[in-house]
Amino acid sequence: MRAHRHRADEQSSRQAADLPPGHGPALCLLALVERAVWIYDFDKARMAWANPAGLRFWRAESVDALRARDLNPTALGTAERLENLRLALTRGEVRSERWTFYPQGQPFQRDCRLHGVALEDGRMALLVDAADAPMQVADSSFETRAIEAVRQSPLMISLLGEGGQWLMHNPAAEALINRLQGTNLPGLDNFATLFAHPDEAVSLRARALESGSAEATLRMAGPSFRMHEVTLRRLTDPVTGRLSLMVSQADVTRAYRAERRLHKALARERAIAETQRQFLSVTSHDFRTPLSVIDGSARRIARLAEPGSVIAERAETIRDTARRMTEAVDRTLGWASIEEGRVDFQPERANIRPMVERALLGQRSVHPHRPFVAELDDVPDLMLDQVLVLRVLDNLIGNAIKYSPEEQPVRVRCFARNGEVLISVSDEGIGIPSDELSKLFTRFFRSSNARRFKGSGVGLHAARFYMELHGGRIAVKSAEGKGSTFTLAFPVPAKG
Repeated sequence: MRAHRHRADEQSSRQAADLPPGHGPALCLLALVERAVWIYDFDKARMAWANPAGLRFWRAESVDALRARDLNPTALGTAERLENLRLALTRGEVRSERWTFYPQGQPFQRDCRLHGVALEDGRMALLVDAADAPMQVADSSFETRAIEAVRQSPLMISLLGEGGQWLMHNPAAEALINRLQGTNLPGLDNFATLFAHPDEAVSLRARALESGSAEATLRMAGPSFRMHEVTLRRLTDPVTGRLSLMVSQADVTRAYRAERRLHKALARERAIAETQRQFLSVTSHDFRTPLSVIDGSARRIARLAEPGSVIAERAETIRDTARRMTEAVDRTLGWASIEEGRVDFQPERANIRPMVERALLGQRSVHPHRPFVAELDDVPDLMLDQVLVLRVLDNLIGNAIKYSPEEQPVRVRCFARNGEVLISVSDEGIGIPSDELSKLFTRFFRSSNARRFKGSGVGLHAARFYMELHGGRIAVKSAEGKGSTFTLAFPVPAKG
């Protein structure tokens, strides 16, 4: 009797030497349990400890031999399940689940009691208490529901051997196989025969076996046009322990056709935009030559005329008109360059107030009877591309004139506030419908109440683009039938 007790103490002592530090007393007791118990290190994907029954289950000669095994999960689903389990154990949960283990490649199912334990360094590990075969009764409600969910899913789910043989189908996948008159003949790549282009299916399977998962949109075999989103995930067959793939398929024919229609519509839109761009560019360039001739001729007439004479005044009017037409051509070319992404942006330090005054002077000369109210404060210098800023100012002031009665004033303010220089242009005109304000800066958009006026719908789109180049912004406040106020905000550069 004493000899038997001595052997048990000696065995317990040897077992204790293999225990993780800090858990010796508790694990010495677990070493005497006849059920398989082990501790799995989540982070290292290796065993930290196992009792003698656990070593027998895993067919390992010692704890050190078991620790040396790489137990990284082959299947992505298993890795996700382990991570979900880790989170549950961190919350203090204790789980009862059925798992399939693969000691030396052979599958064994066990009902397990799963606990979280802390290793000596504080990291979370998994304590597994595995029931002996035959399986003990455990709470299998989760697994039962998971199986029923797979059965009832409209997603077509199958299990596939790495050579292309079918191992199982859920009802939706089985209906697909029957509809396509699919087979499951030994030695035949039954997976590839489902698709109109088998080589694409073979390539997809090879990628999944190599990387763990792969997906593609493939055309199905058969006379009707059907497109499926096919996803493959690598796993281990719980029956044979061999490498296999889970196949999930969703019929995306309707979405695929809609996407194709959208691509065609987008291609047509791009072609139309390109035609418009080329037309604008060619037409604008064609205008430059006669405008230059008109300006040159008017300049020569002005030199020959008596100063202050009617002829001199009319020559200057012709030159001014030619300059404004040239500026309109430049604006048109600027809009085309926005679409090409070739805007020539050359900012330099300058004061914006003289630019506002110049824009107002130009509009006054064209609209001598229009009242203007200008409140222009002294403001700090900014980093400005003067050509682009003048285009924005001309557009805003011109719109205020266009969309308001001739007797109503156009108000322009220039002032500094909170590290910005603000320019506001206000009118008392038709305003903008509130439900259309969000689309106002979209290219070619014109509000529903502005279509009786001439316009292209690109001016405000270009204005926003030019403001963004300056690091600024453009905003609008408007009430239909009462008028609008557009505000430009330019950041004041740091001194230095």
